[in-house]
Amino acid sequence: MFEAQRKRVLDNVERAHERFYKSEIFGGPSLHFHLKALEAALNDDPESFCQFSYAMLASWGMHRMGSGGSKMCEFGPFRASIFLIWPLAKDLRRISFSDVDSEHWKILQNLFGSIKCMATGTSIVGNSKVLAHLLPNLVPPIDRQYTLNFLYGNGRIVNGLDYEWPKFREILDRFFYPLAAEEIIERSFNSWSGRPEFKWDTSPLKTLDNLVIGVVKLVAPNPV
Repeated sequence: MFEAQRKRVLDNVERAHERFYKSEIFGGPSLHFHLKALEAALNDDPESFCQFSYAMLASWGMHRMGSGGSKMCEFGPFRASIFLIWPLAKDLRRISFSDVDSEHWKILQNLFGSIKCMATGTSIVGNSKVLAHLLPNLVPPIDRQYTLNFLYGNGRIVNGLDYEWPKFREILDRFFYPLAAEEIIERSFNSWSGRPEFKWDTSPLKTLDNLVIGVVKLVAPNPV
């Protein structure tokens, strides 16, 4: 599963990376709160993580003003859900994607199902973005426009944890984890990580997310 999509990424690593960084839509508060949320998780600071990840979600388009579009929940329930899962998440911070076993999947499922960030019905997009900052070694951000369209050919989501958790696990287990284990991906990440011009390459899995965006933009510069 996803063999063709993995090949597209591997065949276009340099071009996709270059295309991602030529985009003009990724910066400002989106990058600032991304880095701050990662820092708060690394420093084991749940209060700061709540503040920065909540702002990150809004700056990443998860809360649309007006009557339409996605809507985040109020800060209080979001903060409570993060404090509830914080001890469990700490147990996974030392785990690499290559070490995930059945027990780790159970914990990830618990975390995924416990985060309360969206007022609207879909969980996979918002919850993956929170987990991508809480556990960057295990989770990439997932969205409709790039990830789901690239992997499934559409961005449709059937709401409900019974559907969204298996899809979330499938995306990690069948696409991101096998790709992250490829030598060219590991080598490329090591060459890009820490360079000031590549500020979005904050983990191997986030770098793969960047490459997916780049691959999509190579074909369709302004995907909808």
